[in-house]
Amino acid sequence: MLLLRRKGWVDWTLLRARPIWIVGFVNAFGYVLQFQGQRFTTSSDAALIISTAALMIPVLSWARRSEKMAVKKGLGVLSGFLGASLVVTRGQAVSLGQAQFLGDVLILATAVTIALVFIYSKDLVVQKGGRAVTGGMILITSALLILAIPLDQGISINFSWDAVFYVAFLAVVATLGAYYFLMKGLETVSPTISSVILPIEVIVAVALSVVIFNDPFNIVSGTGAVLIVAGVLLVSSST
Repeated sequence: MLLLRRKGWVDWTLLRARPIWIVGFVNAFGYVLQFQGQRFTTSSDAALIISTAALMIPVLSWARRSEKMAVKKGLGVLSGFLGASLVVTRGQAVSLGQAQFLGDVLILATAVTIALVFIYSKDLVVQKGGRAVTGGMILITSALLILAIPLDQGISINFSWDAVFYVAFLAVVATLGAYYFLMKGLETVSPTISSVILPIEVIVAVALSVVIFNDPFNIVSGTGAVLIVAGVLLVSSST
């Protein structure tokens, strides 16, 4: 980001503004919740629950009175959250002390932070452009995440080349690339419309986690997945 600052990736006036620090803090907090939650739950559960961010966006936008809640959109939200409850519980009674339930709750909280980032980035992107907001968010998020390092009790600096490749791929493609395209999209569309891609993401993520990691996926989880995807599609198509 610093090397590319002359190409618009770093806007010092933006970095001195409170809104970008709020977005960066929420984003960093979401990463902490996500990676702590992934220690306890499965990849497929995490992917499904993360997708409820698309359902929280219209709810939070409606609460801010920036978007209306139509009937079709409301049905989509109800369908999605019903599906999320089936994914979390798998149709069984859960205990607050269960590790996987704790992980699912942390991932659900992550979805809230994602929705907040979508919503509060919109005005910044309109004012400063997607490139500057992407650079500012990544710089602030990175700086704040340093404070979370002590949470990892098994920290090690002895990385294999495989680990270096995975970290580099996640940083460049799945983080920088994803944020850049997200912010470019927010330049022209609303936060709710930008969430239309999430059903594709969750379907691919769940399929891969079941195939690669043999994640458990029963009829209740499958029903929940269908309800979540249907809810996201209803919300997106009603905009």
